[in-house]
Amino acid sequence: MKIAVIGTGTVGVMSVCHLLHYSVGLDLQVDCIHDPEKNILGIGESTNIQVPDILFKAANFNGFQDSDELDITIKYGVKYKNWRKKDFISPIVPPAYAFHFNNFKLKDVIFKRLKLYKKNNFKEIIGDVSSIKQNKKEVILTVNKKKLKYDYVIDCSGYPKDYSDYTISDFLPLNHALVHSIQEPGDWNFTYHQATKNGWMFGIPLKTRQGWGYLFNNNITKIKDAEEDISKIFNTKKLDLKEFKFKPYRTNKVLNNRVIKNGNKAIFYEPMEALSTVFYDNINRMFFDYIFGRMKEDEVNDEFNTMAKQYENFICFVYHGGSLFNTSFWKDTIIKTSDHLKNNELWDKTVKYINDPKTVDMHLGNKTESFPFIPRSYRIIQKGLNYGYFR
Repeated sequence: MKIAVIGTGTVGVMSVCHLLHYSVGLDLQVDCIHDPEKNILGIGESTNIQVPDILFKAANFNGFQDSDELDITIKYGVKYKNWRKKDFISPIVPPAYAFHFNNFKLKDVIFKRLKLYKKNNFKEIIGDVSSIKQNKKEVILTVNKKKLKYDYVIDCSGYPKDYSDYTISDFLPLNHALVHSIQEPGDWNFTYHQATKNGWMFGIPLKTRQGWGYLFNNNITKIKDAEEDISKIFNTKKLDLKEFKFKPYRTNKVLNNRVIKNGNKAIFYEPMEALSTVFYDNINRMFFDYIFGRMKEDEVNDEFNTMAKQYENFICFVYHGGSLFNTSFWKDTIIKTSDHLKNNELWDKTVKYINDPKTVDMHLGNKTESFPFIPRSYRIIQKGLNYGYFR
């Protein structure tokens, strides 16, 4: 069996590792096809427990002893600052761990190891995929004007160019980011989630630098005003800001016959709690189960849509109580996210599940009624935000 993974961003690498690890003992060839001219978003990345786990299993990469290779700092959790009078941390639940890493380096570091440990099952192909066509028996990729045939394909090629086959979540509040890098080591071991008057800002510590992302909605806040606020926060006008625009979206059909979308090709809402990596890991798991007959196509698409709605609910859960700022952004966000949780059967099901005394905590990534968080983690965030949903 031959499977192609398109793209070498974080999710492309995760997908390659997932296939190679879980296919041990099977006759499976994995090709990763990518165009080095296409840039990745290399601002530093915060993970959940899935990334360290799959990198270790597939490539024998240890986030502790090999940390220098990816500028890694260990992540103990997420620190919520300025959301309430008392800051709090949403922790990574032991015995698992997570880390922050330099995603510019990820592909080279991990592929070097895969070519050593999985050399009979893995190949890297440099090229641009200009078309993806399929029939009942195979997928045909056009790469550098050549036709390559595969049994299955995971498309991790990045943001969609056309959103006509996607659902945009109009109740999620963010659509813009100003990214700021500081060329000094980050000396903390959590991801900052710092509320601001116009939204919130993530802060990621690496061994060699820091990555900060000021998140807002440009329909409410002018870019100039956002720049002024971030200048005040860092007490400097010497900022090297990069601007990113995005939509909160998900594909309407993640799996189509022999091709599945993953990464930003499948879904992107916002960076909160690095939950995207939890979702992307689940897509890989479902695709693997589909390939080997344990799930049907409709089941994969239904499960994807349910998890996407649960993911939306979690984001609304965090936002709907507001922050210390009584501004236009927060007033609008409180109304929209609160309304989304009202008369929401799936959210009511999540609350009931977490409040059930028989519920047992499971690691992130397991498909449960509380996805994308385990019940214990929901309760910790509730305590920090002073909510009253869970016992």
